[in-house]
Amino acid sequence: MESIISKMEIPVRYHTVIPYHIRVILLLLKDFSIVHTITSLGKEVGMTRSGMWKVLKRLEPRKYIIMKATGKETSTTIQKLNFRNDLLDKYLILALSMETADYERWVFNFAPVKEHVSFFILYGSVLKSYVKAKDIDVIGIVRNRKGFKPLHESLDKIQKSESKRIHAINFTEAEFREELLKPNKALVEAVKKGIVLFRQENFMRFMKKLHGA
Repeated sequence: MESIISKMEIPVRYHTVIPYHIRVILLLLKDFSIVHTITSLGKEVGMTRSGMWKVLKRLEPRKYIIMKATGKETSTTIQKLNFRNDLLDKYLILALSMETADYERWVFNFAPVKEHVSFFILYGSVLKSYVKAKDIDVIGIVRNRKGFKPLHESLDKIQKSESKRIHAINFTEAEFREELLKPNKALVEAVKKGIVLFRQENFMRFMKKLHGA
């Protein structure tokens, strides 16, 4: 039997318009594996260099980012999150929550796992099309190995109400950190493009540590 939300004739996404400055902040948080330039940021979010420059100049005065020129051209200016700004934490949590708002269907369906995880990520083809997706790809992160059993039991119950197979990869926080730092490219990409369904604050703190903050 499919879950109530799965049966509804609704799109996978509601297509909330997320402002470019929010998208940039999210990218800088999630994509920890490279140092972004104006050109690379523009390519990722679909903006020209001049357009991206304007976005960054909106963030810089608020001290959410640090811009450092490494050459004469704007394309060689690198951008990093300014984790010394205490207000950035709240801004990042807000940005993550805005991103999750498009996926209420999955927040509802996976609600039983919330109490068992440090954070929980939905990723893969299901983000683009539920109909075309073969599986529902998720990553569940727990604080320690004792958290695996209740998480697995919760996922098993959810599976009974889903018509598609739930493909879950679960780690402790320490294990997940180790995989990302290897780097495990598939997981790095999942973090970069995935949606944090639950515990956005914990995810933000986890990513800050990866950034060395």
